[in-house]
Formats: sequence, structure tokens, C-alpha cells
Amino acid sequence: MAFSSVLVGVLGVAALNTVGSSVRTWRITGDQYGGTAIAKQLMAEVLGQNYEDPDETPVYGHEASESQSPTSRGDFDDTDDFDDWSASPPQLKDGTDMTEYTGWTREVIVQKVDPQGMAVLPDGATDQMLRCVTVTVTDPSGKATTLVGHRANGGMLEQTAGADVTVVNWIGSELRLGSSDANSHTGTVVLNHAAQP
Repeated sequence: MAFSSVLVGVLGVAALNTVGSSVRTWRITGDQYGGTAIAKQLMAEVLGQNYEDPDETPVYGHEASESQSPTSRGDFDDTDDFDDWSASPPQLKDGTDMTEYTGWTREVIVQKVDPQGMAVLPDGATDQMLRCVTVTVTDPSGKATTLVGHRANGGMLEQTAGADVTVVNWIGSELRLGSSDANSHTGTVVLNHAAQP
């Protein structure tokens, strides 16, 4: 009986160590995937905008009628509006906090690029009709996930549509398990923008 008790105790400790390691791995993987998912979502939003403002005389950065809020991006209608934008916690486009990402930060840098050598141009340089978009997501522990994309002028979104259409440039989902406040986000950028009927 004593031997059986010792054996059960040893197996119990081993099982708890295995469960603890599994939970730590699950949490680390979830944080990495969560950072990638919300970075992809924001990158799709930026790349899906017009290259330059379609309604006003374009300037690099915010046009006169657009919000100068450090967090809201509801008025952003072209790629350079996102330059130097950040929010913590991350927010939806309408400014609603993504409460399951408390302690996380998302930020965007948009830079002009020379299409010949792909070098980033200095501030104030003439726009060469190509921009580099960098989205960085930082989790509460300080680990950063960075995505880099390029947006050229004259792409599909600048073409005049023959009829009113909605363009799908990102597909995603949000899953809430039970009554928990923690949601799981996943999604992908649609490379071939499809007109939605």
C-alpha cells in the first residue's frame, strides 16, 4: 500500500508538471497568434484605403477636415492618415477598445519609398507613388510582432468602378468561449480583392 501511494504521488506530480507546461505553451502560442491576427487586421485596413485622399487636396498626413485624435481612425480614408497612429489597448475602427487585449499596443508607420531601390525616403521627400506600411503589435510582456506591406498608387482601389461595389480585403472571425471576456481573433488578408454583391 505504501508503494502504491508513493507511485500515485509521483505520477500525480508528473501529470501536474505536464499540464502546467501545456498551459504555458498554450498561453504563449495564443499570445503570438493573437498579436499576428490583430496586426493582419490592421494591415488589411491600411492597405485597403485609397493611396491619397479622394475628397480633398491630398497632403501627407491628416487633411484639414479629418480628426487629429491620437487614437480614433474613423475619419482615415487614405494610407498616410495612419502614419504615427497608435492605440493601447488596440481599438476597432470606430474607436471601441478591444478589451481582451488590455495592455497590448498597436502602432502604424507609413513611409514613402523609392520604387527603384525600395529605399525609404526621408521626411519631406517627393512622393514616388509607393509607400511602406509597418504595423507593430506589442503584447503586455513587451514582445513585438511586426508586419511590413507596400501600397502603390494606381492599384485596384484607385480604379473607377462601373457600379457601386463593396470591396472585401480582409476576412476574419471573433470567437468567445463561455462567459469569458477573452475572445479569440483570426483572419486573413484577401490578396485578390473580390467585389461583394
